[in-house]
Amino acid sequence: MFNDYSKLSNEPGDSMYAVTSWCRMPFYEANFGKGCPVWVVGNVAPRLELVTMLLDSNDFKGIEAWVTLSEEDMLSFEQNPELLAFASPNPAVIF
Repeated sequence: MFNDYSKLSNEPGDSMYAVTSWCRMPFYEANFGKGCPVWVVGNVAPRLELVTMLLDSNDFKGIEAWVTLSEEDMLSFEQNPELLAFASPNPAVIF
């Protein structure tokens, strides 16, 4: 399957972005004897650029997006007015 996708982006300068959603997965219901978790974090390795992972917020009223980009692209992304109208880059972790 990956070979099929790689054919879509084989020109110099083309980029392939991966987006995965873990929303509605019952991570916040997991209880291993110490109570349910207050925050769930996906495993998006910093070395993997162009990956976005979506997870429910701990109050289920929003979605966290873990985005990995090159440093240059991230600087632009974090200052995008359309993004800032709806999201908070690196919000404080409040339980």
